Amino acid sequence: MFKFKNKLKFGSSNEKHSGGHEPSASGSASVSDASTSQASQSYDKLPSKENGDNDSTTVDSLADDVSNFSVGNSKNSGGLHKVGSEATISNSNSNSTSNGLHGEKKEHNSNGLLQPPSTESNVTSNSSQYNASPSSSQATSLGQASSSSNLDQQFLSANGQSGSASSPGLLTVKIYGSQNIQLPIKINNNKQILHALAINSNNENVGQQLLKNMGLLEKENEFGDYLPGSIATNFLPSIITIPNAENLVKSLLYLTIEFDNNVLVIEPQKGTVNQSTWNQVVSFDVTNKSTTNNSSTHVGSQFLNLNLFIRLPNMLIPDSEKIKNKQLFTNFQADQQQKVIQRGTMTSSSSSSSGSPANIGDLLIGTIKLPLNPKSHTQQIRLMHHEYLKFSNHNAQLQESAAKDMGEIMLTIEFKPLTKKHLSIEDFDLLKVIGKGSFGKVMQVVKKDTKQIYALKTLRKQHIVSRMEVTHTLAERTVLARINNPFIVPLKFSFQSPEKLYLVLSFINGGELFWHLQREGKFTMDRSRFYIAELLTALESLHELNVIYRDLKPENILLDYQGHIALCDFGLCKLNMSNDDKTNTFCGTPEYLAPELLLNQGYTRSVDWWTLGTLLYEMLTGLPPFYDSDLPTMYKKILQNPLRFPPFLEKTDAQDLLIKLLQKDPSKRLDDAHEIKTHPFFKDIDWNKLLNKSYLPPFKPNVENLLDTSNFDQDFTNEKPQDSVVDDFLTESVQKQFGGWTYNGDQIL
Repeated sequence: MFKFKNKLKFGSSNEKHSGGHEPSASGSASVSDASTSQASQSYDKLPSKENGDNDSTTVDSLADDVSNFSVGNSKNSGGLHKVGSEATISNSNSNSTSNGLHGEKKEHNSNGLLQPPSTESNVTSNSSQYNASPSSSQATSLGQASSSSNLDQQFLSANGQSGSASSPGLLTVKIYGSQNIQLPIKINNNKQILHALAINSNNENVGQQLLKNMGLLEKENEFGDYLPGSIATNFLPSIITIPNAENLVKSLLYLTIEFDNNVLVIEPQKGTVNQSTWNQVVSFDVTNKSTTNNSSTHVGSQFLNLNLFIRLPNMLIPDSEKIKNKQLFTNFQADQQQKVIQRGTMTSSSSSSSGSPANIGDLLIGTIKLPLNPKSHTQQIRLMHHEYLKFSNHNAQLQESAAKDMGEIMLTIEFKPLTKKHLSIEDFDLLKVIGKGSFGKVMQVVKKDTKQIYALKTLRKQHIVSRMEVTHTLAERTVLARINNPFIVPLKFSFQSPEKLYLVLSFINGGELFWHLQREGKFTMDRSRFYIAELLTALESLHELNVIYRDLKPENILLDYQGHIALCDFGLCKLNMSNDDKTNTFCGTPEYLAPELLLNQGYTRSVDWWTLGTLLYEMLTGLPPFYDSDLPTMYKKILQNPLRFPPFLEKTDAQDLLIKLLQKDPSKRLDDAHEIKTHPFFKDIDWNKLLNKSYLPPFKPNVENLLDTSNFDQDFTNEKPQDSVVDDFLTESVQKQFGGWTYNGDQIL
């Protein structure tokens, strides 16, 4: 059943605090126009229709440019090797000797493939340790007319951070070839399916090699009904041409590459799954925030993260593997969610083992997490040159030695500092309108030099000033520029024109959590726990920077391409709120408001933990705990009604956590991030792995590629993208309020 909630957001930008009280807005709270469209993805509450033109580029014309960049001739300086047609059944090295199906892996000789570096340089471990951001220090007051640069300086000073920063730049990753790839599971020895895949390989030589391999397999005839993952890749093409589909090419193997919370997806050109030719080049804008002073290691987006997946035909996956290794599949909870809805009851996914998922998703073969610090270089540099890195898969039920070596891939990584200081709208091609609100609109854009896809948020200064939203707007930019958490939509750049402000954010296209929750009714226990754990770390990061969020709700939570949480819309956040500071502004969304906010007695950062509890309750049951369609009745329930639970939550760790988070008396509420993380509800969560995105999300959104806008409202996406021309005149004193808005990586200009 669909639910329709009152999505009013209350708040005003003329709030102050200094450990005391602010002018109360409860009696005359203004209703923000921000939440205009329920179907739009919330990079913010956006736009009114504007007229004017800026050059736009169609998605179709950019598809090839964005996803496929050729490395070039294999005779270049890298000595790029050819793979695919030379593959043998036992080994991906063309000159190694073979012992039939059980051939040992041989060392690379000078006549074979390019020699990999020593094992010490192959980064495969998940050894990073989580270090908290600096301790909170005493907050300072902010005036309404503070400019963005003043906010940045006060924010840095209040949190013990230095204002100095290194130059942003361009990170280029060249992917050449992969070899010795193994699967973490066995597959069904279904000769009919394997033969069909072989004859439909997109490369004739690869197809012939696969058929030859199958002939040897049938001759030896020793594997029975299943093929071990160590040899199964010799019988699978990495890319096929689908018959009767106008020769549609479909890649079974694909690689996701993530840096600074931006994800790109690439596919091989040819080869077997065991050994593939990729020959791809991708680039990333390096704008990540500097590591804080008290942190000795990199977490989350400080890594170059590579994840290798395979789209296996469902008939090749044994039912036993779907249960035993369900955590390795991208949609391992999707089918169970449907069974839960059909039964009308809620159970943990781990307890639902009857039957096998019909669409279990793609299989994670292995990951590489490579720590990089490119911004320490002031000149162009090659950080890695034709080196093999090994994939590991510690989530698989394999022996440690096998889990550490799921195959390898050859990379070159280069960094080039950028000298251009100021960006403008001319540095972007406009692709699609993806959201509209009261101050402007959000568009999907591509940055011309790097071909990176971003979300561009445009705000008219005149609208911001007339609605007295200057402080909130500047605070949002300041927080986005300083926060460094893998589950918060990061700011890449910001710039301005005399009439407008521009924010360039990561493009997140998996849809709002609100939409997924509305469609499915409720989530499983494990899926809810995963989302809440990622949100918990996001709120913890904000609180460590003395920022209170104040508007946690499903509409402000996006899912990325892989299914991870991405918290967005910081328009109601408040800066310089240390642990005991109180503020009084009446703002937020009705069904998520904490009791102390309704009582207008002042509130602390504890309200964020109340909303986290409310959100967990809604994920598990389908509605917030005190929901009512009548607003006064709902407020009365929040203040007076006891917390009630459905039978399936009785005597569970989830119930205990909810009771502690949803304490009406804030002094009795569980409001310490560390204590929440150590609650039994999260006993199976390794927080280091979570922060480094080492857990595969339990659900992968139905997104075709990184250009896909199907999860956005068609009323927006069908509109012509343009940066409208406006004729607003703002005085010099008003313009000064937006001083320091421009952000280029770590530089405030």
